[in-house]
Amino acid sequence: MAPDRRENRMQRRTILPGLLAAGAMLVGLPPLLRSAAQSARGVPAPEFAGIEGWLNTDAPISLSALRGKVVLVDFWTYSCINCRRTVPYLNRWQAEYGPHGLQIIGIHTPEFGFERVRHNVADAVREFGIRYPVGQDNGFQTWRAWSNQAWPAFYLVDREGRIVLLREGEGHAREMEGAIRSLLGLAGTGPFGQPGDDPDLTQIRSPEIYFGSQHPTPQDPAQSPRRGEAEYAFGPGRGPGLNQYQLDGRWVHEVEALVLKSARGGLRLRFSAAKLHLVAAAPGSAALRVTVDGDAERTIEVGRPTLTTLVDGTTYGEHWLAMEAATPGLSLFSVTFG
Repeated sequence: MAPDRRENRMQRRTILPGLLAAGAMLVGLPPLLRSAAQSARGVPAPEFAGIEGWLNTDAPISLSALRGKVVLVDFWTYSCINCRRTVPYLNRWQAEYGPHGLQIIGIHTPEFGFERVRHNVADAVREFGIRYPVGQDNGFQTWRAWSNQAWPAFYLVDREGRIVLLREGEGHAREMEGAIRSLLGLAGTGPFGQPGDDPDLTQIRSPEIYFGSQHPTPQDPAQSPRRGEAEYAFGPGRGPGLNQYQLDGRWVHEVEALVLKSARGGLRLRFSAAKLHLVAAAPGSAALRVTVDGDAERTIEVGRPTLTTLVDGTTYGEHWLAMEAATPGLSLFSVTFG
């Protein structure tokens, strides 16, 4: 794993609304371009670089070939819930504004190793119903060329090939759609936007939690967390503190994931949100027995590496998740919240 790629993953996966000032534009671009942007209408968009393959198109895509169109470039990765929630309005924009000159391009830059595999990305593109071209930036070459810093990140490029708007994370759909309509000459031609395009994430009190050894672990300190393989057992009481987890069974902290080594294993996690999304994989298939706040047990299947929703509630606040599995090789990568 290249050091700079690992650094990008460790520093930031997504940016939630409120962490980015509403008026921030063109941040994250190379310093010379950033300073030039202060006195110009935009900065030239770099060309796509090092794309290993394309989906939803018969030929490679270049920005130079798109000159004359308004282009929205979306940096994303398929196991990111923040990226997934943007797909419905991206599809809608491509269908509605494509005939007027808009072209959306997805640049899939992987966070985890399994997101480099073409058939995994192709399955996700098909599952999400993505209808615009997607390039696989497995080497982070386009990510670096654009000095990108987040999943998702959106770069709006005008008909002359200049970046005129950059937004990171969720919460900017209405603003971006308004900018797209303006560049297409459609401003003032009618209402736009739909409820849910910009979800309210202000009540989420839990950050993303990674299980791999390349990130600081929020495992309950009382369990004496160890690198490598170790045996753990749930202690007495109601489990871990807020935004911490406990383990039961024999697990190994690999670089990207926690991997179950014993015949059975469990995890307890306390979080503050309404929804919980687990990025996990299992050899063949694994039945996860899940309870939330001591309610009735549910069974959720995990197989190919992807994001699975374990908790899909509507009540924000502190909750307690208990999960058990009997599948050695089960890999837990991260949990995100909604």
